[in-house]
Amino acid sequence: MIVSTFIFTALAYSFPLNFTAEQEYNARIVVDQARALGEDPHYLMATAWVESRLIGSRVSTTGDYGIFQINYRFWGRLWGFTDRDKFWLNMLNPNHATIAAVIVLKEMRRYRACKGAALPACYNGGPAWEKSKNRGKIEKYAAKVNLMMNYYRRSFPAWKADKNIK
Repeated sequence: MIVSTFIFTALAYSFPLNFTAEQEYNARIVVDQARALGEDPHYLMATAWVESRLIGSRVSTTGDYGIFQINYRFWGRLWGFTDRDKFWLNMLNPNHATIAAVIVLKEMRRYRACKGAALPACYNGGPAWEKSKNRGKIEKYAAKVNLMMNYYRRSFPAWKADKNIK
């Protein structure tokens, strides 16, 4: 039993060989949190990769923070943050950032425009992404996330151990 648990853990935690120590550390947390929260680790890893390359200190010019590039002006304020620096410090923590991304995804899934392969488009552009002036960019973003998700599913099937995960 101990040997089989060790083997499973070793398989569940294999990552691309080109990951830096920071990327692997953040990836382990994303996979753990995804599984604990009932989310698809492959999807979350793909989103984090496209958003930030799994580098926690990423900050965009539009006020998006952390490995999942959570937007301060909308989400931070909605969640009660009144200080941009405190929000940034919170999103530096990959555990907090992953939970925040899951909350965003759960909200997006409520909308018809966010079903299936369109979920990454909603994560990036909101539920009205189809009417956005940036629709082309949002579609390219969604295609990248879906491509990476499929790559991760093929290359790292052990990440998704629980059949109840979405």
